[in-house]
Amino acid sequence: MRLVSLSSGSKGNATLIRTKGSSILVDCGISARKAEEALHALDLSLKDIDALLLTHEHIDHIRGVKRLMSAYGIPVFGTEGTLRNLTKVSGDEYFNYAGKERMEVIRADRAFRLGDLEILPFRTYHDVAEPCGFRFEVAQTDPELRKHVQFAVMTDCGHYDDYIADHLRMMDCMLLESNHDRTMLANGPYPMYLKRRIMSSEGHMSNHAAGQLLGEVLSPKLKAVLLGHLSQENNTHQKALETVRKELAAVYGAAAADRIDLYIAPQDGISYSIEL
Repeated sequence: MRLVSLSSGSKGNATLIRTKGSSILVDCGISARKAEEALHALDLSLKDIDALLLTHEHIDHIRGVKRLMSAYGIPVFGTEGTLRNLTKVSGDEYFNYAGKERMEVIRADRAFRLGDLEILPFRTYHDVAEPCGFRFEVAQTDPELRKHVQFAVMTDCGHYDDYIADHLRMMDCMLLESNHDRTMLANGPYPMYLKRRIMSSEGHMSNHAAGQLLGEVLSPKLKAVLLGHLSQENNTHQKALETVRKELAAVYGAAAADRIDLYIAPQDGISYSIEL
């Protein structure tokens, strides 16, 4: 199993999940050309992609969706609220007509299968119609394999609760939002209405919140975490890594915090590739 971010941030988000039997993108908020270039660097192509999963309908998550559907025939899976709002956000009637043939509605807490992946969408908290994160499990066909690989992708979530934490327990790896440093955001150049939106319960998760959430779901099984959707104006790679480690160390001690490999999913470029 391979988990790698092709792009992560307000300019565009796309995450590749690759298993022995499946190649899936979570979101495509970058152009098809940029997605193809990123995949080419990983010895893949958009022709290899079996499906596209959407977390929500903001433009930085759907910018390349029409091209993937119309030119490459890639089916798109999203909640009813997300799919219903694609035309409204993009201004393109394609999603109300020809595109509907390649759109599949999914529902939170109802698992479905794509190739060798069991996928469970779960609700998240963001200022859109019906956002979700995804929990994945690689279906094992070899009876000699004793463990199942489980991983998750969750960004654009203003807060977490027991419901979110329960869906992120017992993961082997994940991509988790660590959007902003609270002090940088409070003292930064954004207008007050935007600061309030980001800090709201339906905004974006801070470095502190990401660290606290990881502290709640940490298990010996968790090996690596990609911190994603970092703000270029209100965060730095160093602050995100340091704050998340500090929150983990406060609960479990420095040794436990250092046991997890933390990586940044950058805005412009491919992240470290987690392979299990």
